[in-house]
Amino acid sequence: MEEKLINLFYGAALHDIGKVVQRSTGQKVRHSQLGSEFLERFGFSKEVLNQVKYHHYHELSGATLPADSLAYVTYLADNIASGTDRRQSGEDPAKQWDSQLCLEDVFNKFGTQSSKRYFQPRVLRIEDAPNFAENQAKAFSNSLYAGIVDRIEGNLSTISFTEDYFDSVLNVLEATLSFIPSSTNRKEVADISLYDHMKVTAGFASCIYQFLSAHNRTDYRQELFKHADSFYREKAFVLASFDLSGIQEFIYTITSSGAHKQLRSRSFYLDMISEWIVDSLLSTCSLTRANIMYAGGGHAYFILPNTLETKENLNKIEAAFNAFFLDRFSTKLFVAFGATDFAANEVMQGNTLATYRAIFRRVSKEISEKKVQRYTPDVLIQMNHGGKKIGRECTVCHTVDRLLDGENKCQLCDALERFSRDIQREAFFEVTEEPNGLPIGPEAYLHKTSEEAIKKQQTLGRIYSKNNFYTGLNQGVHLWVADYSGNRNNEFSSYAEREWSKDTNGKPLGIKRIGVMRCDVDDLGYGFMAGFSHQSDGIYNTFSRTAAFSRSMSLFFKLYINQFAKDKHLTIVYSGGDDVFVLGAWDDVLIFGMELRQNFIRWTNGKLTLSAGIGQFADKTPINIMARLTGDLEDAAKANGKDSICLFDSQNTFKFDVFIDDIWQNKLGLIQSFFHSQNERGKVFLYKLLQLIQKRDENDRISFARLAYYLARIENEATDKIAFQTFKLSLKEAFEDKEEIRKYEMALMLYLYETRKEG
Repeated sequence: MEEKLINLFYGAALHDIGKVVQRSTGQKVRHSQLGSEFLERFGFSKEVLNQVKYHHYHELSGATLPADSLAYVTYLADNIASGTDRRQSGEDPAKQWDSQLCLEDVFNKFGTQSSKRYFQPRVLRIEDAPNFAENQAKAFSNSLYAGIVDRIEGNLSTISFTEDYFDSVLNVLEATLSFIPSSTNRKEVADISLYDHMKVTAGFASCIYQFLSAHNRTDYRQELFKHADSFYREKAFVLASFDLSGIQEFIYTITSSGAHKQLRSRSFYLDMISEWIVDSLLSTCSLTRANIMYAGGGHAYFILPNTLETKENLNKIEAAFNAFFLDRFSTKLFVAFGATDFAANEVMQGNTLATYRAIFRRVSKEISEKKVQRYTPDVLIQMNHGGKKIGRECTVCHTVDRLLDGENKCQLCDALERFSRDIQREAFFEVTEEPNGLPIGPEAYLHKTSEEAIKKQQTLGRIYSKNNFYTGLNQGVHLWVADYSGNRNNEFSSYAEREWSKDTNGKPLGIKRIGVMRCDVDDLGYGFMAGFSHQSDGIYNTFSRTAAFSRSMSLFFKLYINQFAKDKHLTIVYSGGDDVFVLGAWDDVLIFGMELRQNFIRWTNGKLTLSAGIGQFADKTPINIMARLTGDLEDAAKANGKDSICLFDSQNTFKFDVFIDDIWQNKLGLIQSFFHSQNERGKVFLYKLLQLIQKRDENDRISFARLAYYLARIENEATDKIAFQTFKLSLKEAFEDKEEIRKYEMALMLYLYETRKEG
């Protein structure tokens, strides 16, 4: 990468670092000056320091800089990232700025209703509990900012500011600045973190530079400062996206007894393929991860320069990966790219709602069209000439390609099975051209590595770290991976056992079934495109806010979800941007599903919801069948007006609040309070009650009489008359209402499942 682009990245990515320094000391000095002085001690070039010192209009207007100074590029990128041209705002720390202000929740301006919530002041650490936004703000202190400055300083002192350390700098900024507001101006909405703002600024800066360079326009003073209004209207940028098709089929269509051992490997493997597509494109375009708005679940959005080279690179990467997929997986996997150009004023404050939505819709339309017409005529001819392959099939994935000698297993499935434990145990992975690893792209293979090997510079390729922040040479991309497992050997059939749940005699208690949950966010795509369009005529539609929203989803579904699953008998098989697949003990899966929903409502302040399907299966059921049937249950939940849960059968569909409050806590609670103290004979009545409920006929009143009779029999034998009276009255009242008795039926089923004894 050329030196100017390297300097531009560091200057733009660190342009507001002085805000942290200023807030740590309370100095009445402009943050741009403090930032420049802070970075000077690390040996940055004058070109980098000038971007930090002169990134505001009034500072830049009084500076004596060459016409091609990168300060002009960072200045404009800062404006675009902020969503507004700051030329008229000024900056008077004594009158407008309050360093103790904390970060507002990005969901405050999401949806139709405005809200007011705040994040607690802290850094982002993996081991900390989720930082849920609260109604009450807690002021930042100078000492907290001072600690953050010390942490940044300690990390920057170990870094050489070359392209090998781009990801390290982004790691440092994300770890320290994720919950720090970009603006502490009381007149502004402070819902963008300093990390998100600085990252987006760096992304736009690189695009501006490459766009102007492609047109041999190097007088940045004229182009970006004196005539900034003109540049804002120029189609200088490209919003690009890709969609990786076939993820569900690839993960869940395995059927053999050994499938469990590699189920999570296949999920992680596809995540890494997506990440490698991301990095392949960025590397080819001489860009960084600052140019990513969102990546997860087989999807990604990028901000790219609008140049001929960019469009050629998009086509090249798309073609190369699809050729790789055809060679390795036939037609099972396919990646489609979409792209459209846009001008800065289309994504800044003052843009119209229609304009902002149109950008995303154009990209989505192109991707959809490519997915319908996947292959060119030449490729189809080539595929047909290959004929139908015959021979032994892999017992796991059913391919007939690349089978191991003497075994009914292909090379990939064998490697994924061996890789399964590495995913759980290892924290570092490497992509090289050495072919003894997992193939994840053209001439690219995934290997495990170690922190020691990285420190000794024994690695040869790009490094990825899992669920932690690292800095240093080639300490590249950190990945949030939902990898919790209550089963260390991946023998998921053990979840059907009940050794952890026993009666007073030490016998396993509860039905021996595996639970499977599939869920995803309701209308996330619409939220992504138009979530900030409803308030104040859409003025909050900015890329910085969209990027902050996207990262919020990733934090929840890729990082914090591991904490929600802690100490439960389950395994998170897959959790992408919003799509979750969990397998485990059926009751723990159910509890996890409820807690996940409640935590999600809390995380988004009720602005978004999710729907879930939960299936219950014998331990020998093939993965593909469990996945398909649970997917049907998830569809039933979504068909129920969303924010719903469907349990075991499509008829058992309820709104989440109804299930949690009325069935789980109320009705099931009543049943438990009485029948837990009863002998086995008493509990047999429950089966009779369930049969009566299932045979209930509103046109045949004798069914009501039968219920009264059986309740009377139970009452005669009950040891706790008062507890039973409460239960009886509630059940008789519910029996008169079709919907209420359906809830009781569900509660009775759950109680019988959790108390059943084998044999």
